[in-house]
Order: sequence, then C-alpha cells, then structure tokens
Amino acid sequence: MQAFFAYLERLDLVFLFLLFLLENAAIALVAVLLGFALDGLLPEMKRLISLKEIYWTCSTIFFNTLVTLTGYLLFKYGFIVFHLESSLLSIVIDFVVLIFAMDLLMYVFHRVIHQLSFVYRYHDLHHAYDTPTAISLFVLHPIEVLGFGSLWLLLLFAVDFSIYAVVIYLVLNVAMGIIGHLRKEFVPAALKHHECLQWLANTGFHVGHHQHEQHNFGFYTKVWDRLFGTLK
Repeated sequence: MQAFFAYLERLDLVFLFLLFLLENAAIALVAVLLGFALDGLLPEMKRLISLKEIYWTCSTIFFNTLVTLTGYLLFKYGFIVFHLESSLLSIVIDFVVLIFAMDLLMYVFHRVIHQLSFVYRYHDLHHAYDTPTAISLFVLHPIEVLGFGSLWLLLLFAVDFSIYAVVIYLVLNVAMGIIGHLRKEFVPAALKHHECLQWLANTGFHVGHHQHEQHNFGFYTKVWDRLFGTLK
C-alpha cells in the first residue's frame, strides 16, 4: 500500500485525474454489468438503458472522480490520515464504525433532501425510477454526488481510519448500491426473514423507498429507519 501511494505522489494532477476517472468508470461499468447479470437482464441491456441514463452515469463518474481526487489531495497534504499498518481487530472496528457512521450521515442527508423542496428537485432525477435497474444507481444530479462525497470526506477528515477498512467499506458501498437497485430480491427466500437480516438493507428495502418516498432512507442498514419511525 505504501508503494502504491509513493507511485501516486510521482504523478501530476492531470494524470491523477485521468487515473481516478478510469477507476470510477471501471467501477460503474462492473456495477452495471453485474447488476444486470444478477437480474438476468444482460441480453436486454441495450433496450433497457436509455441515452439519458448514459449521460447521467457519465456525469456521476466525472463528479465521483473529483471527490476521489479531492480525497487523495487531502490525504497527500495531511488533512486526512490513514493507518497503513493495522491489526485485524482495528480493521474490523474501523469498518464497523465506517458503516454505521456513514449510514447515519447519509440517512440524515437523504431525509433532509426529501423535506426541502428546493433541494429535492435535484434528487427527483433519481426518483424517476419506480422500478430501478443497476444503472439507476448512477443516475444522480451532480449536487447530490458532491453532497454525498462531502459527507464521506468530512468523516475521513474527522476520524483516522485503517486504509484497509476504507477499501473494504468502498467495495461494500458499491455492492450495496447494486443490491439496492436490482429488480430481483438478492437475499434467498429461505433467509429473507432471518432475524439478523431484518436489520440490513436489501433489494426490497430500497425499491420500497423508490415507491414510498417518505420511508426507507437508510443505505446499508434499517437501524436508523427503525429508530426514527421511517421504516416501511
């Protein structure tokens, strides 16, 4: 990991941006392909994906790249600190803190967006889909992308985390985004009503938010929706 950061330090700003742009584009492409594959819709992708969705996905990739670049520069100049050597226990603790902290921050941000009409008009772009597909995950207004990105960078600025916990969190973040925008329930029917899974967000949970906009504001868990009475 240290060698990777040393390599990044040798790159100029333009090349860094292009590298992070390629990274975010690859993440989006894999997420969309995987989501359509899980839904069994790969043969129908060309028919189901519109030019509007491609446009907004490209926009989201661009602004996610700006967030990535900003985060790296904040790290480079010491405003964000990562622990590059961590025990397994500290990685697990940091990961759990990241999940619950970001889930709470995004729950609050998401709920506020729905309460403020002058902000919701930007979020309404994402709510054009009652039955989303994997590409709907990336149909976001730039203000929303930068808003969520700012929450992420603020948390990293406030707390020093293990770099490995951060990487695991980012992978899970994409995975949960895919799961939340599937048309088929990801959790097997035999496990769907298991007590432990009643606290985790699943496909039906987020699709329920698209269909009932004043409920299910969480991203990774149902904890905050249960506590604040917005679970449906």
